[in-house]
Amino acid sequence: MAFLDQENSTQQQKPHRAWWNRPLVGDRSMTERVGSLFKRHKREEVPERVLKTHTDALQAINKLVKRALSIDNGKYGNPEFLAFVKLKRAFAEGHEGYENLDRYLQLLHAGISAKNTFVALERMEFKFYGSKHALLYDYVETLFQSNVPQAEFLDSLNTKFVEVQPQLRTEVGKEVLQQYHQNLETITKHRFGFRLLRSFKRHKMTNYSMLNTVANIIDGLDRLDLHDLGILNTEVIAHYETFQRLGEIIGMPESLVNPKTFGRMLQYVALEEKYKTAYPKFQELVVLLEEWYRHFTVAQNLRNEYNPKKYKRVKEFGTVIPGIALYNKYKVYFS
Repeated sequence: MAFLDQENSTQQQKPHRAWWNRPLVGDRSMTERVGSLFKRHKREEVPERVLKTHTDALQAINKLVKRALSIDNGKYGNPEFLAFVKLKRAFAEGHEGYENLDRYLQLLHAGISAKNTFVALERMEFKFYGSKHALLYDYVETLFQSNVPQAEFLDSLNTKFVEVQPQLRTEVGKEVLQQYHQNLETITKHRFGFRLLRSFKRHKMTNYSMLNTVANIIDGLDRLDLHDLGILNTEVIAHYETFQRLGEIIGMPESLVNPKTFGRMLQYVALEEKYKTAYPKFQELVVLLEEWYRHFTVAQNLRNEYNPKKYKRVKEFGTVIPGIALYNKYKVYFS
């Protein structure tokens, strides 16, 4: 009887459960099982530090897009501008057919850009060759025949000019020497201008008008000619003696002195001149879009990592990131 009384007492201590909440198998009820399942699949909150990083990235993106849109220009999307950017890269990176040409291109470009200054020097050296003027002219020749660095050349030039100018008797003579000194400084302050003028002097060539000849060829090219290397090669052949001498002056090896090489160089210089104002702005736009892409990657990676399958949905993660269309528009320039 004691045993039965103990068993009855144990049964009386068990809590009474409704029929629908009684366990079918084991000691866990249906509601307990569902609750346990719910807990296992409960989505976590996205950490605050993640939300802040995402917000910071979006704020940076909005600012960058605003600046980029203010620079965006219709001409950047045209095929000719794209061709110029690719051509610029081909020279700079030495792509096939453009190997080792960038240095010579820069020398040629420096000469054409400063052609008027070169020609002005030539005229002064011939027209005004008094004994006092010759002191500076001859000194410049001596400097160029030596291997003085650019900075030392400029310092020595200024010292000699200050020494010689007071020796001139007339104001006209002083003014001419002043102009000669200024023109010489204008050219030689530019790294490639300095090298080109030094090369002219070392080759004992004083006829800088060949730079005008090349510049006139470029000025005479119309829009369609710029894309036809055949036409450009023909122009080079028509003035081949000039280009041969120019190739010698800028130090091109014989293997590169040919119409095809100079045709490519003409194409570049012509397009560089055409887009000399637009290209710096385009470079600024590219820098902004590269920075945009870095912030975009941060935001997109956070969205992928903390997705709604694992974490509670975040409203900001569902918004469209600004600037995607603009980046895609210029994506071709990044490859």
